[in-house]
Amino acid sequence: MNFMADVNPLLQALPPAVDYLSYLTIVEYNLNGEQLSVLHEILQDTTLTANIGWDLVHLLLPLLPQSQPCLQDVARLGNPREVVLKVTELLEGLRTGDKLEDDQEEGQDQKEVVVEESGTGGTSPQYDTTPASNNDAKAQNPPSKESQFRALLDMLAILHPRIKTKYPSRFLSTSLQSVLSAYATLLNDDEQATDAVLSFIKSFAGSKRPRLPPRKSSTHMPVQPEQGPLSAPDPEASEESVAPEEQALQQRLLQSFLTFAVEGYMSALPSEDEKVVAMAWSSRLQEQLHPEKNIPGRRTMREAFEEDEQLHRRDSTMGQMLALARDLHLTPDELVKTLTEPEDLSDDNPDDLPSSAADVPLSRPGCLHLLCATIASNILFHAPSTILSLSIFPAFSSLLNYFLGDPSSGTIGTQSASSLIDSLLFLGIHTLETSGGITKAPEDDDDDDTTFTNTLQRLSLLSANTPSAPLRYHAHLLTSRLLHVHPNENVRLSFIKDTLQHCPYETLKASAVGWLKDEILLAASNNNNNNNNNTDKAEADDSPTISIFKTTPARLLEICSPYLFHNPASLAAMSHAEFLAHRPFFLAVLNLCYFFFLLLPRSPPGSCSRSFSSLGMGMGEMGEEEEEEGKENKKEKEEEEGEGGGYEAWLRALEKRVQSISIIMTEDEEGGEGEGGGLALMEGLIAICREKSSSSSSSS
Repeated sequence: MNFMADVNPLLQALPPAVDYLSYLTIVEYNLNGEQLSVLHEILQDTTLTANIGWDLVHLLLPLLPQSQPCLQDVARLGNPREVVLKVTELLEGLRTGDKLEDDQEEGQDQKEVVVEESGTGGTSPQYDTTPASNNDAKAQNPPSKESQFRALLDMLAILHPRIKTKYPSRFLSTSLQSVLSAYATLLNDDEQATDAVLSFIKSFAGSKRPRLPPRKSSTHMPVQPEQGPLSAPDPEASEESVAPEEQALQQRLLQSFLTFAVEGYMSALPSEDEKVVAMAWSSRLQEQLHPEKNIPGRRTMREAFEEDEQLHRRDSTMGQMLALARDLHLTPDELVKTLTEPEDLSDDNPDDLPSSAADVPLSRPGCLHLLCATIASNILFHAPSTILSLSIFPAFSSLLNYFLGDPSSGTIGTQSASSLIDSLLFLGIHTLETSGGITKAPEDDDDDDTTFTNTLQRLSLLSANTPSAPLRYHAHLLTSRLLHVHPNENVRLSFIKDTLQHCPYETLKASAVGWLKDEILLAASNNNNNNNNNTDKAEADDSPTISIFKTTPARLLEICSPYLFHNPASLAAMSHAEFLAHRPFFLAVLNLCYFFFLLLPRSPPGSCSRSFSSLGMGMGEMGEEEEEEGKENKKEKEEEEGEGGGYEAWLRALEKRVQSISIIMTEDEEGGEGEGGGLALMEGLIAICREKSSSSSSSS
């Protein structure tokens, strides 16, 4: 030991040979990988570490992972309040990327000053002024930010239990905010930062569950020792006990931190692969509910998450988050309460420290993901859990309103994270399946009709705008299912007409045509049911109610024809690109007409007396209110597009337009196989509809 003291400046300059500030500079100047073992022995001196430990953290971080024991020494034996503030400061530096460099430059300045002072006299020891040989290598191969983040969180897990004060939540709140800010900048698919956060929360949760056997997932979770070295007491410890309210506040802070961590993790999950979006909960639920729709020979989402290592890791990580939520007593009741209660819009300064548990908000997106994870663990993995039953109205509709916003903006589905949309759709599908329909449907007043319409509009906009093809498909299925289960057929027809008339998206208008066809099919399959089952509550008198979908389908075409058949002049004026953009809608209308002709032989006698040629020109057999509405719509349509219209004129104009575009595409060799195939399909349907229309007119 004496020999080492003669040659090692860290041992030679130990206080009281120099003051603590001078010794810090000596340590900084001579610190390298070879000196870490010596420093580790030196830091066992509690008094020394309590005085200098806080200012060693930024020096030790660049030497990771060899410096990990020294960082642990500082966390165990340093002044916990000072070290916590330093660690919090460095976490902020990880977020901004410049704090560590600033600390190193400041240390260099302090070093020069102390060297000058030591040369003015006194008995300051001499030490090696040659830069350590390891410093160049250290600068060339610095530890990753993820490694530094993990090391700092390991220190916080030791430091916070050491702080004995009446209000420990004040230190915890500041630390959690810094951790969350740094975590948001380090999220990536390798989940190193997420592993560190989960281990950090686990150190506070106090779980007593036995260790689980190793799983298939290769996710690395740092293993904490069962019994680590003893920590020094807090030199500024308060003798006052922590009040129950303070303990509740600390638990609420950890619950809030977990929900925001879940939100960050889910929003950062990659969605570049259009087949796998985040946790793919909606896809996996659809596969389980409707296995008959799975394509033979194609790997299902369930199989993908079982076989693919990266995807399996997502399930494992979410399972750990669920376990932590249980350890922190974050129950499904609390999650639902947070999601369904009105948001607190108070003007409190976010920088103010919370004084009670009620002042600490939970992340709503994080609560949504945790609730969906709880449901998915029960449905997909048969894990025991308490599932609260939600309703479409008002619970699910209010969630869509909060997360997606006003449907009139037209941006729904373009600005939300794919993981959030997947969770919303999963929750909607599950709610509709478990409730068996609309358990609490909106009443037939204007406000409740608006609520139902806005809910369908938000879902339908998701089916049109969301970049992910699987999410668009699930949004379409949920919209269709929700529309068809509404008990009031007039509300259903009103939404279909509104979509056909006002929607700017051709794919959605094509969906509306499909909804109309589905309603006709549903009415035909239920033809023997009592027509009074769908009685409109608004017509409470004794007058008979006409069931729209259970009479002749021709009436439906008459009502919707102003929105189905474009004016021939507008068809002729369309550019090539505009016509191809309208192609999904045109195909849907042709398919509906063909479907209509298939139904004609089974329609009631006399119901087909009106020729197809009159569709779009007259309103026919409908109530006075519907007739007036049809006349107004027809008048508006004629004012916009000029005189003319009707099914026959539309069919002829459409046929000419398809033929002209086919010729152009053939001559210029433009368009892909999909475009050519779509035009060929349109030509075939047009020919069939022309033939069926002629035979129907002659027979009538």
